[in-house]
Amino acid sequence: MHSLLAVVVSYGGSPHLNGLLSALAGMAGCQVALVENKLGGQHGTVPDGVRVYAEHGNIGYGAAVNLAVKRALAAPPPGDGSSGGIPDWLLVVNSDVTIPPDTQEMLPKLLAQAPADVDVLGFAIRTDDGGPGRSTAVLPTIGTSAFTALRGEAAAVVRWPALRYPVGAFFAIRGSAFLRIGGFDPSFWLYYEETDLFARLLATGGRIDWCGDAWPVLHTGGGTAGRDAELQRELGRAAVAYALRHRETIGRGWLPVHAAQLALLTGRKAVLGRWPDARRSAWILAGLLQAATLPGREPAARSRWHAVPTRTRIALAGLDDIPPRPAGFGGPRRE
Repeated sequence: MHSLLAVVVSYGGSPHLNGLLSALAGMAGCQVALVENKLGGQHGTVPDGVRVYAEHGNIGYGAAVNLAVKRALAAPPPGDGSSGGIPDWLLVVNSDVTIPPDTQEMLPKLLAQAPADVDVLGFAIRTDDGGPGRSTAVLPTIGTSAFTALRGEAAAVVRWPALRYPVGAFFAIRGSAFLRIGGFDPSFWLYYEETDLFARLLATGGRIDWCGDAWPVLHTGGGTAGRDAELQRELGRAAVAYALRHRETIGRGWLPVHAAQLALLTGRKAVLGRWPDARRSAWILAGLLQAATLPGREPAARSRWHAVPTRTRIALAGLDDIPPRPAGFGGPRRE
């Protein structure tokens, strides 16, 4: 049986959290880490064996996963006969995910049966009522973004299967592959962190495979983020960071295309009278323009979300092999 470290990232918990931790702790060979990004966040009693990391502040999603991996690497063997250190597989889990019993039972078997050349397993995601959820996306390029603006994301996934990757709410990655590419880049606070991770994985020849629809997880996220202007502007700012980092592969023209995509989306939603959606895309566009003109600012660090500044995130949760990021965006260049 392959060993598994499940990292659950939380910001103040969710109604699903205790059930999620119990489901993960009940899996064969699974160690569970809960990373709480909200200062003062309390979860009461957690299942036996769950390690809780807290009081480090709001370091973001990817950095929280890195932190748990670093602690696992530094921890002594657990005393159950396993070797400790980084397990064979790392399961990245949002705190508002629910794992159905059938998926809970099959997940360790699916990981054990994965071909040796598969680095990542993606899972079908459904909403809490069983409807189709957002499971996958395509890596940003000029072509994929322009196509998505006209035809939608689902059509882009079909058109570019080689650029398909799992959304960050739930996926499994081999521990060796995660360390080989340096884990998540903690300079991404809340968005584009998994996009950056999978872009680097695919650039090094990594392979992503998918479990069948028979083994889904449930996730209906984004309720708070979708209504919060600051978080939506952060999504636009993260797009600029991604464009700077990956400009050699996506080209310098991607950012203007993405800005046009957002402007088109804003106008389209406004014409249809879908004002919440129009405001959301307008907020994202505003964040993009702000980051493009004032690249050194980190407004989220001074917002009610109290984001930990980039320099501190890198020191706390950086892994050794993350490539240098472009200078002049939201903190120091990694040397």
